[in-house]
Amino acid sequence: MANGFTLLNILVAQSTHIVDQISFRIRAYLTYRIHLRSLEPPTSRTTTSNDSESAKVTVLANVDVTQAVFVLKVIPDVITSAIIVAVGAYLLYNAVVLVFIGPLLLALVSVSVPIALGKKLTKSQRYALEATERRIRSVGQLIEKTRSIRMAGMQAMAEKEVLENRQIEIEAMSLYRKFLIGVVFASDTVSGLSLLVTFGIYAAINGTNLDYSTLFTALSVISIMLGSFPTFIQMLPALYEGVVSWGRIIAYVKPKVRSSERHNDDTAASGLIHFEKEASILARFSEASLTWGTEAIIHEASLTIKKGTMTVVTGSSGCGKSTILKSLVGEVRISAGTIQLGTNKIAFCDQSPYFLAGRTIRQNIILQHPFDGTLYSAVLNCCCLGPDISRWSSGDETIVVDSAGTSLSGGQRKRLALARALYHEADLLVLDDVFTGLDAKTAREISTALFGLRGFITERRQKMGVLVSMPLETTMVPSTFAHEAFSIAEGILRPVEAIEADHYSSNVNLERPSTVEDNSDSIAQFQLQAEAEEKCLSLATKEAKALPTETPPTVPDAARSTRVKKQHFLMRDFGKYMKSFGIRNLAVSVTATCVVSGINKASPFFLSYWTGKYQAGDYSRSPGFYIGTYSLIVGSGFIGILVACGVFFLRMIPNSAVSIHRDMLGVLVSSSASFLETNGAETLNRFTNDVNVLDLALPLAVLNSTWAIAAVLASMGVLAAGSVYTLISLAVSLFVLCFIQRSYLATSSQLRTLQIASQAPVIGTLRASCEGRATIRAFNLQDSASSTLVNQVYQASKSAYLFRSLQSWLFLVIGLLGGGVAGTLAALLVGLKSKVNVGWAGVALVNTITLGSDLKMLMNWLTLLEAQLGVVRRIREFIATTPSENFRSANGAAAHVEELIGDWPSKGELVLRDVSAAYGDHTVFTNASIHIQAGEKIAVVGRTGSGKSSLAQLLFGLITKIGGSVHIDSVDLDTVSPQLLRQRLVGAPQFSFYNGKASVKTNLDPGDSHSPSDVVDMIRLVSVGLSDDGQPEAMVDVDQPWESSRFSSFGWQQRLGIARALLRRSAIYVMDEPTSGMDAMTHKAMIHNILSTHPSSTMIIVTHHTEGLEMFDRILQVDEGKMAW
Repeated sequence: MANGFTLLNILVAQSTHIVDQISFRIRAYLTYRIHLRSLEPPTSRTTTSNDSESAKVTVLANVDVTQAVFVLKVIPDVITSAIIVAVGAYLLYNAVVLVFIGPLLLALVSVSVPIALGKKLTKSQRYALEATERRIRSVGQLIEKTRSIRMAGMQAMAEKEVLENRQIEIEAMSLYRKFLIGVVFASDTVSGLSLLVTFGIYAAINGTNLDYSTLFTALSVISIMLGSFPTFIQMLPALYEGVVSWGRIIAYVKPKVRSSERHNDDTAASGLIHFEKEASILARFSEASLTWGTEAIIHEASLTIKKGTMTVVTGSSGCGKSTILKSLVGEVRISAGTIQLGTNKIAFCDQSPYFLAGRTIRQNIILQHPFDGTLYSAVLNCCCLGPDISRWSSGDETIVVDSAGTSLSGGQRKRLALARALYHEADLLVLDDVFTGLDAKTAREISTALFGLRGFITERRQKMGVLVSMPLETTMVPSTFAHEAFSIAEGILRPVEAIEADHYSSNVNLERPSTVEDNSDSIAQFQLQAEAEEKCLSLATKEAKALPTETPPTVPDAARSTRVKKQHFLMRDFGKYMKSFGIRNLAVSVTATCVVSGINKASPFFLSYWTGKYQAGDYSRSPGFYIGTYSLIVGSGFIGILVACGVFFLRMIPNSAVSIHRDMLGVLVSSSASFLETNGAETLNRFTNDVNVLDLALPLAVLNSTWAIAAVLASMGVLAAGSVYTLISLAVSLFVLCFIQRSYLATSSQLRTLQIASQAPVIGTLRASCEGRATIRAFNLQDSASSTLVNQVYQASKSAYLFRSLQSWLFLVIGLLGGGVAGTLAALLVGLKSKVNVGWAGVALVNTITLGSDLKMLMNWLTLLEAQLGVVRRIREFIATTPSENFRSANGAAAHVEELIGDWPSKGELVLRDVSAAYGDHTVFTNASIHIQAGEKIAVVGRTGSGKSSLAQLLFGLITKIGGSVHIDSVDLDTVSPQLLRQRLVGAPQFSFYNGKASVKTNLDPGDSHSPSDVVDMIRLVSVGLSDDGQPEAMVDVDQPWESSRFSSFGWQQRLGIARALLRRSAIYVMDEPTSGMDAMTHKAMIHNILSTHPSSTMIIVTHHTEGLEMFDRILQVDEGKMAW
């Protein structure tokens, strides 16, 4: 028998290990398929934003995949439980004949409860996962767009959106948890009801003919038959979770996974097809209608792109220029007509550049192509990257930290993306607004270097064609390059005879505000300096290095947070977590649990008392009396189960989930921008996988551990009633089990922490791929991106596989020891003469049958609890070690800040004294000193990468000041908290943040300080320069959700960012490239409107335009961290 028991435990452990191996393989495959699908163009009628797509992919690859593979682990338990119940029913039949039907039916009924709730369970789970996607989307925006959000003063709104989405998620999960109460109740009552039904029916049939033999045989068989059944029933909701997740994953990856090349079968369904090369034709639009979601942007466009020509697409903001360009890389759904491609060699420069995170500048330019030193040097010169690279300490070996290139300036990102497109010498070069964000001099030099008489593209024009979107400025297209132009208005693509700049309404007043004095001398001096600057320097090339294929190196801060220390189970982690439940709720739940366990273990004593009375010939009470009393005892236990589960699922879990998430969010919003940029994936991992564990897995581990502890303690009490000597053996056994678990925990806690932390690189790659999908597809980088992901999944699976293997070993050892303990205790009870009556001794002996499983359950759940508490430890480390924004206050600063609650700043005077500032390790300013008088209008100009935007971010506390002082109205900003500073100063960043679910008015006026008509008027003010179809009179509904409005294009987001800033009142306005991408006439009109809206306020506007400088009081030139008037 002992050999059979040992063999059984070994077989169970081996089967679990095999299931784990299969699960890891399936998990890796599903993650790979999700990633491949995320790289495909939109195929449905609903096109989601990149933020929504990234959130969906993040949840699918983490939460859904985890739940989907869990289904495989349930299958062996289903088979085992079915066999045990069948064998137990047969044995029970031999003991009580037809009475066995009662427990069997109850077992089937308890299984039918979660099955009956299956439809509602799946519906609530699907709703909860969708709510999780919305929360991850808002958290991702808060992390990835932190500088824009903070500079625009939108952090409170972004934080509120996260909290609202979290509350929606909790409410969705509460519906699911209500169903779980029913499932847990059904599972925990089946044993008590089975005993009640068995002996009730037996007594009804046989009357007083009940003896100890029948009693203890039935108790033993039912204990074996239903011992593991509650655990099986509680797994059924997880089975439904897995089914829902499988459905979501299949629905997402269902479209055919396409190869990395754009072939006929890849694109024919959407209207984008390839044809045999026809002379010099590279692409042909044939009455193509292009659609985003359900809205047609371009109607029946027809144009032909040939080698040797450049096709220019122009139009107002949001007219569809980028839509035309992105349709060539399959990013837009073609609802009618066709787009035919005559080449697969397309190079694409996106409006929002994408980079390979963890790779060098050089690797991001050459990608998978072989290194050509001559070509590499030529593209660097064309893009004026020489001076930038020469200033970086590592040159072109500088690592790009993230896919957005946040460590680079906006102009540097654009020029690097352009250099990458040029280096590939493709047949078709697609450039989306590449001159936006560049200063006028750099833009002219790049334009001449590309399209001039000996320009890079001019010399290769017989081999390539160019499609470019740009403002209507003839300076960007030298006459030496043949070109044809198309303009977009009202969704119609029309050819134009020539590219003309004078296309604006003549009634736009471009005179400078009356408050601005003439500064023509400053303008002339600036223009002379700009013309006198040296041309872009040549950069000496280095020896070629092959593009590595290994996983990008992790960020130091992320590595710091995932370093694991050797530590055992820490009670303070458990105590910290238990406090989040609420002391009163915890006391009620634990008390109810102990009462239920006591009733479950003590109720057989009443059955023994009942049998003893009949065995002694005492028939004074009828069977109905005993059945009624036993029903009352069992019913009390059922009430205790409802109380314990109700309090736990409906109050304790929501309280804990909300409070811990709020603490994490508080740390997130107060952390430094540089930390979030370098640790974005790791931080988002905490809000994805860590929070997912907090929401259900960890609470369930706490609940089941509590039940197991109560069950073991109750069993010890029963054994003591049978023979006190058995407690000595039990104490020794518990000591051995605790020693084994302690040895296990020394390694498991490290592996568990690594398991969770290793998901961060996977999340980073998945989200980056969604953001850079157009670039990845254009350069055929799907295989490279997938290879990186597969490697990261493999690395993440190492620690997870070792952790599961260690768990399988522990469960095997505990199972063997648990069985040995039960056998030893049974032998002691039989061998030692007990002084108690035979009934009590029999109950104790029967209890040894369940004691082994109780001990195993206790050790298993305590082990799982400690493993899950690794999440609590990670969260505590995150809260304790995440660097917050600098707030260096001097003595008495707190009182001084209280004084600022009034109207500070009331004047708008700005003084910088010997300021030195740094972005990470890169110094952007050195001993800079300027003085701006109150009410002055200042233009900040300079070459891209010179530090213009850094000056704007410095005023909002977004870069590190390492020396000097900044005063506004004589107040040192070191004494002002960053939050208060961003409330009092008004900023307009280059890239604006909007809450897609909120209304247009809420996004533009989050403080609700203006009427809807004021908001509409401001929208009209910033719509200057738009064609008739772009004017807002007929389309503004400020109460509609932002995501349903027509303001989703980059151009409109830029304009409404200006509108949002101008709707706020302040003495100081700071705008970073507010007119980037606008042509000269629109720029001048927009600057005029900005300056005249708040004529008495100080305005600091970063710009690359030289036009319109006469409207400013003074011009501040920034060059390599130096400032001069």
